[in-house]
Amino acid sequence: MTHEYTYAACLQPAETKPWTVDDCFAGRDFDFAKRFLPERIAGVEPIGCLNDEDRRILNQIRGNSYCHLFAFVEEYIVPMVIDHARADVYGDETRLWSLLRFAGEELKHQEMMRRAVEQFQAGFGVECGLIPGREQVAEAVLATSPLTALLLTSMIEWFTQLHYTEHVKDGAELDDLFRDLLRFHWIDESRHARMDSLLIGEVADGLSEDEREQAIDQLLALGGAVDGLLGDQIELDIDALQAATGRRLTEAERDEIRTHQRRAYRWTFLVSGLEHPNFVRIVEQLTSHGAEKIASTAHALAA
Repeated sequence: MTHEYTYAACLQPAETKPWTVDDCFAGRDFDFAKRFLPERIAGVEPIGCLNDEDRRILNQIRGNSYCHLFAFVEEYIVPMVIDHARADVYGDETRLWSLLRFAGEELKHQEMMRRAVEQFQAGFGVECGLIPGREQVAEAVLATSPLTALLLTSMIEWFTQLHYTEHVKDGAELDDLFRDLLRFHWIDESRHARMDSLLIGEVADGLSEDEREQAIDQLLALGGAVDGLLGDQIELDIDALQAATGRRLTEAERDEIRTHQRRAYRWTFLVSGLEHPNFVRIVEQLTSHGAEKIASTAHALAA
């Protein structure tokens, strides 16, 4: 596997331009008069049974869920990265320091997202359900092959960048604090995605082609499990919407919301990663059939 990245180049911005969670929040609260997520992520506009205020509220609920799910799915990354750092603790010091910074920044992201959820719940006025079980999910990811876990991480970090640069960065209509949450997240993930590529190359070099193909199969199986979790979160979001609006949604209305939200959630957390050109290129370099497999899965999820 070939790439143009180095650990030294990934480490340099972290050393010269670090940020803290307090830098992101800067004493601010969310503005609940505004939407939090761009429509490409939120997917609320096509829902005919909702009025504009309902759509804004659902958009905000989705913003809260977005933060929770990032803290949720990234739980496994810290122990994974530390394991890779430990493997060569007396070797390349630049590599070691880069990976330790990587792990520390992921802890910082989790703190930022959890703080965002707490601040949201304090200001929104209605308790919004969030799926449990992040430790169990982390254990399931870490039980797969090292290459599978790294590929999942790479996919997440590439779509994190896409979400911000293509859909959030210029969203002047969005709440400023929420937009900054995604901006600060993007700052680190733009480097982490490159370190993922370096680690993937290290791990893949010692694997057979069959083992690499199996890693893609495991990745797609994890994607199926994630899809199930997203379905659980959608039901909690609909319950929260009903409580926040005071409406008693009919089953037909719930089903309409569910249909549109399933499509939006799948694009956000699965399809936008599976289709990201940089992730596709990584899979093409590693395998003979992996790109075809992920394209077929992305197409099915987007249908």
